[in-house]
Amino acid sequence: MKTLSLNVSRLGLVVGIVLLAACGSGGDDSPSDPLVSGTDVPSSATTSSASAFTFVNATAGTSSDTSDPLAVGDVTLATSETDEPDPSI
Repeated sequence: MKTLSLNVSRLGLVVGIVLLAACGSGGDDSPSDPLVSGTDVPSSATTSSASAFTFVNATAGTSSDTSDPLAVGDVTLATSETDEPDPSI
């Protein structure tokens, strides 16, 4: 009798794990950093100079003659008068 209840407990545990794994990420496919409307520029690049630098650095590192052009529209990237210059550039 103990063996049967132990097997039922194990089966319940396995079923619970499978159900939790099937849930995944909840189906939220929205990007964590949405783009500025009508452009390919992340909104964080317009609010933070560090994010703007990261965006420009990533864009420059992936340039290609065969890729689609980057839509920037009238977006103004963030700047800062107080951030220290990056010595690595």
